[in-house]
Amino acid sequence: MKKLITLCFFAFALLFSTQGLDAQDKLEINAAASEKAKEIQKAVKLHKNQLEDVYQAYKAYETTYQQISSDAQNNQEELKKINIVLDTRLKEILNEEQFDKYITVYRTEE
Repeated sequence: MKKLITLCFFAFALLFSTQGLDAQDKLEINAAASEKAKEIQKAVKLHKNQLEDVYQAYKAYETTYQQISSDAQNNQEELKKINIVLDTRLKEILNEEQFDKYITVYRTEE
């Protein structure tokens, strides 16, 4: 009986630790997306509704990036694709002047 209780406790502990890792990843993704959106807001002067859209775009980018970044050397094509998707999404959100400023500031770094 003690072994059964110990096994159940161990399984329960593993379940909670796994959920904690997922929550931590989500918090990191949200923090990175928020930081990047605020950075862009300062450089490009976003409107309030644009800030939320930029945050959502970076959140999707960070989520995908986390999935493929573990093997970055073999995923160079995937990284290029998600950068293109991000740029396309931001081009839809920002006006032409803002997008040109974004490209000038952020794409020359990479």
